[in-house]
Amino acid sequence: MAEVPVNGRVLKWARLIRGLSLQDAASLLGVTTDELEDYELRNKKPLIGFLRRMSDKYQINFTSLLMPEPLPKRNRPADHRERHGKRPLSIDTLVAIEEITEALDTFDDIATEVRQVVPALSIGTARISDDPSAIAARERKRFGVPIEEQHAWRDTSEARRRWREVIEKHGIFTYMIPMPITELSGFSILRNNLAAICVNDLEATEGAKIFTLFHEYCHLLLRRTGISDQNNHNRVERFCNKFAASFLIPFHSLTYAIGEIKTPYEFSDADIKRLATRFRVSNSAIALRLEETGLASKGFYERRTAPWDIPKAPRPIKPGQKLSPIRTRIKRSGRLHMSTTLEALRRRAINSFDASQLIGLGPGSFVKIEARIG
Repeated sequence: MAEVPVNGRVLKWARLIRGLSLQDAASLLGVTTDELEDYELRNKKPLIGFLRRMSDKYQINFTSLLMPEPLPKRNRPADHRERHGKRPLSIDTLVAIEEITEALDTFDDIATEVRQVVPALSIGTARISDDPSAIAARERKRFGVPIEEQHAWRDTSEARRRWREVIEKHGIFTYMIPMPITELSGFSILRNNLAAICVNDLEATEGAKIFTLFHEYCHLLLRRTGISDQNNHNRVERFCNKFAASFLIPFHSLTYAIGEIKTPYEFSDADIKRLATRFRVSNSAIALRLEETGLASKGFYERRTAPWDIPKAPRPIKPGQKLSPIRTRIKRSGRLHMSTTLEALRRRAINSFDASQLIGLGPGSFVKIEARIG
């Protein structure tokens, strides 16, 4: 097998953008640290099989390892995490951030070339000094979804789909990508008047994913985007938590659902589950809303959610539940991403290869994708 004369600095760049130390990368690749360092210092030329293994383990395009020079360093989103500590981001998370950032960059390029292909971003603004409940009421009115319609949705799965559609109508790209659940709940990115929200698709419930959608939407309103774990200690995270709970559970509707009780009241798990089912939200969202409105006592949210905060392994997929590759990609990248990509292809702003890269499937799938997203 032939040796490949690659630039060792590109190999080092590939390792660093995946957040790997020399020791961790060597272990991942099945070589010694000295051997990997020799490749990065250009003391030794790697075989093509080793480069393919590196491409697979680093989750990076093989051709990227053959670049003459490394790409410029790109700033990562701000890190708002505190719940499980600011542990290093995993390769899965770093790849998700890179994938969405590159998609936004591509859409930005398309927008400068062909008008009306990329939808305009239509969101308001908020300041950290604002009342999050008041901002939530304002945004709820802008979204135009009556509480009666929310109650009428079949379950939280339908609610998640409906809320995602509403958010995308405001020009926000939404993504649902599996990432380590102990690492983050999601992240948001705002670049050149283009915005994206990514929800961790390994969150335990559909209700939790809905909460993350609106938590990250609030980050966009504040213009303080980044990586989130919805902790209630960081000031920005706390504001976004209160916004999401207020948006999804309007106060007058909550008090009506509870009825006449003496407050503050120590709601049981059964009470919380009943209310969560009624509003098509997570148990945590209900617990947070009950405390912040004074319907439950101070500290209620922390007491109730402590057992729920323990990360759970994702449920195994039952036979017949696995989505087709097309449905999987639509769920992952969202309808707005797909429709924008296909419209750009129709307008010849990109070619079929570029479209395949953005969609993650070959050109043969385009007609089926278009039929499914309408």
